[in-house]
Amino acid sequence: MKKKSLAVLMTMAVAFSAFGCGSRNSQEPEQTQQEEAVTAATEAVATTEEAAPTEQETTSEAGEESSVVDAATEATTDAATDSNGEAALPAYEYPGPELFYYVLYQYLIDEFGADYSKEDVIIPCPEIVAIDDSDKEDIKVYGSYWIFNYDLEGDILMNRSGGAYPGCIHMKLDETGYTPLSIEVVGDGSDFTPTAQKIFGDYYDEFIKVNSDEETREKTRAQIIANYVAANNLSITAYQDYGWDPVPLPEENIDVFYSDLP
Repeated sequence: MKKKSLAVLMTMAVAFSAFGCGSRNSQEPEQTQQEEAVTAATEAVATTEEAAPTEQETTSEAGEESSVVDAATEATTDAATDSNGEAALPAYEYPGPELFYYVLYQYLIDEFGADYSKEDVIIPCPEIVAIDDSDKEDIKVYGSYWIFNYDLEGDILMNRSGGAYPGCIHMKLDETGYTPLSIEVVGDGSDFTPTAQKIFGDYYDEFIKVNSDEETREKTRAQIIANYVAANNLSITAYQDYGWDPVPLPEENIDVFYSDLP
């Protein structure tokens, strides 16, 4: 493009000189005019080259504009996702200071959460019956373990699904911390009593007492949700099971939760 512009201007300069004075005495002025025309043409091309952006500069500017548009689009998409309620709630993590319970709660989510359809948040509700930590290689945590799967509607957590997994969780403790190993779960139906007696052993009667105390379980459940809400600065005020009225949440007690349990 630059060569073509220079050729055109050179042609114009030559044409100008061809139609000038033809006498021998006027050769010097004619030559001067021709040189001036070429000089002007050269300066015009140089000016055009400086003014016109290079292909690289144009591509770079276009790329920068595209990046800005992409970033704005991503921000808009994220905002839309949040406003639609998709993945708006943070995943549950035990908020208290005890590492033991943090590992225990996460194990319940990892072990049983996949059994249910994906909702906004899964929150466990373990009821500890007894802990036998005499063997650090096989700590036994007996309990009635519940999983609740919630969707957020307004400021209420709606329970969509869930289940109970009473049994014994086996863990070990070493220099790296607590590690869940496995869980023995009580059987259903006619297998319930014999498997519960086998798993809980001397703690069987206490297990039956805890497992049948729905009032205490609902208080524990409400407190676990309240602590989750407080830890994540959420505006949730209640939870609700299908066919029942919403249950208001109590005040948080994250730092003293397990010491306050009956």
